Parts: sequence; structure tokens; C-alpha cells
Amino acid sequence: MNYIQLGASRTTGWTLPAGSRYRRGVTPRRALFDPLQATDKSSWLVVRNMTGAVLDTQEIAARADLKRVFVATMLRWLDAGWQLGEFSSTAGTFFCTRGTERRMVGIQPNEPGHSRDSRTSGLQSCPTCGE
Repeated sequence: MNYIQLGASRTTGWTLPAGSRYRRGVTPRRALFDPLQATDKSSWLVVRNMTGAVLDTQEIAARADLKRVFVATMLRWLDAGWQLGEFSSTAGTFFCTRGTERRMVGIQPNEPGHSRDSRTSGLQSCPTCGE
């Protein structure tokens, strides 16, 4: 650091002011979509393996308390001997492991296997080869 920088006042441009725009710009935004908010349509509890294959599905009634369903599901998996890994209430998903098995359990707004209105889904089969 140069001595001239030490002597410069904080508003001369040598250093950024305490409330600089940089700090305001890196504040994370909260998600606008809450997957655990109750809706007028039914939702789906979906269990997948780590290749994305659907292992089990359960329909959740419309206007159900999805936060309560999410927590109760996590507790059921813990009681069944699975170890809880990462989880995200902002994504409505948690991961669990038992031995060498790993599962992704999540709440989603659409029935598994049906594409969304935008025709995009991260965990659908390939349209070309069907895998």
C-alpha cells in the first residue's frame, strides 16, 4: 500500500465509501417462487434415485400445508433408518442416504412424467432415444 493512499480521505476515490454499490449488488435475492406454498391444485411427493428415475409418487391434495408435508416426510425417512443429507425448503427437496443407496425426495407441482407447460423439465426422458 502506498503512503499516499493512507493519507487520502475516504471520499477521494482511492477507496470505496463504506456503503458502496458493490456491497448492495452482491446481496442475494430470495426466490420469488415458493414450492411449499399451498395451491389450489394438487402437488406430488416424488422419490427419485440419483439417476433421476422415479421410484415412488404420492399425490398431495390441493390446499394442503406443503411445509408440514415436507417436514413430516423428512421425519418418516429418518424413522425408517435413512440419514438426512442436504435439504432445501426453497427447492422443496431433500436428499437421504442408507448404506450405498441415495434418494432425492421432493415436492413438485406437476405429476411426474408429465411435462410442464413450457415443455421443459430437467428430469424427463430423452426425446430422441427415450432414456
